Amino acid sequence: MNLATGRWPSIAFAVLLTAGGLLASGCTTSGNYRASPVEPQNLPDYTLELQTRGEPEYDEDRYDVSLGFELRARDEFAYNAIVQEIVQEVVYKRYDGREIRESLVLVEAFKLHRVGMDADGLVVYRLPSFQRDRHYERGYLSVGPMIERIDVWRVVRFYPGFVEGADWTNLGFAHLPGNRIGTMVTDIPENFNESHQRNYAMTGSIVQDDRARGQFYNMRYEWWREPSAQRPQAKFTFTSSGRPTDEPAWLAQTINHGVLDGKAGE
Repeated sequence: MNLATGRWPSIAFAVLLTAGGLLASGCTTSGNYRASPVEPQNLPDYTLELQTRGEPEYDEDRYDVSLGFELRARDEFAYNAIVQEIVQEVVYKRYDGREIRESLVLVEAFKLHRVGMDADGLVVYRLPSFQRDRHYERGYLSVGPMIERIDVWRVVRFYPGFVEGADWTNLGFAHLPGNRIGTMVTDIPENFNESHQRNYAMTGSIVQDDRARGQFYNMRYEWWREPSAQRPQAKFTFTSSGRPTDEPAWLAQTINHGVLDGKAGE
């Protein structure tokens, strides 16, 4: 992501960033059902629920959230993945009053695994065992002494889709070049999901999806220095539904209308 101030590592070079799988190729079958790219109006009635895996953790150096998904449908579900569109903006405020803004966009996917049927006859799908969606950043203590405050906004839109041609991990996670309609194009620094980027290609496409029924969740990390404190202070807020009420202009514009130039500016 080309920024007015340079590439992402320009401020917090040591910050390690991840979103997505921790740990099967683009096969269109899973369990005993066959996925296919049907039109979204032909999908059975379904619900898609975001689930937390333990409590979010944070301190003045990092934050860490692990999530899962559960989809329940009235019949066999035709899409093979959960797609996520991650948009993040970070604002570094200096003591001299200047602000430096950095941003990223990532489209990723998790394979759905058919678990079985519940007592109401609904077909249940989750991420494969041991898979989770982890959002993790650390290294904020490494920023220079000229930084007085850091504000991080990460907003995620998620929805079911049919993905093919992706370079999946063994547990069914992949980075994608962009979303189906072309409004979100992946643009991430080298140290974001660094191990995944080294070992897997960013290939594949979303052939069909139900993005119109997509949902949002968001996380907000605030970091600041106080003269009376020996160490910086931090606050983290995870919201499982909706978007933040204090979205910066670039973030809101990108989510609402798509990527224009990939820059948050300065």
